[in-house]
Amino acid sequence: MSKTLRSAALTTATAILLAGCASKYEPRESIVDEAKAAKKEKIVAPQTVLERQAYEKGVQDVLIDMKGKMRARDRFTWEAPIIQCGVEIPGRVINGMLVPTHEECVQIAPGRWIEEAPTFLPALGANE
Repeated sequence: MSKTLRSAALTTATAILLAGCASKYEPRESIVDEAKAAKKEKIVAPQTVLERQAYEKGVQDVLIDMKGKMRARDRFTWEAPIIQCGVEIPGRVINGMLVPTHEECVQIAPGRWIEEAPTFLPALGANE
C-alpha cells in the first residue's frame, strides 16, 4: 500500500511540476502590442533657411522663457530661527510674585529670509 501511495504522490508532484512549467508566459499587453503603438514621426533637419530661422527663433524663445522662470523661482528662502530648549532660567521676583527656577526655550538667532544666487544660463547666441 505504501508503494502505491508513494507512486501516486510522485506522479501527482510530477504532474503539478510539469503543469506549472507548461503554462505559457504572458507578458504585459504594452510589451506584446508593439504593432499597435503609435508611430512616431521622424525628426528631420530644417530643409530651408526659413525653417532654420524659425527653429532657432523657437529655441531662443524657449531658453528666454526658461531663464525667466528659473530666475523667478523661489529666490528667497526662509531660514528658521535657531532655538535652544532646556535652558535653566534662575528664580526671581517679578511684580511681587516669585517665579521659581524653571527651564524654557530660548531663541539664539531670529529667522530670516535668504536670497539665493540666481540661476546662470549662458548668453544666447554665444559661440564657444
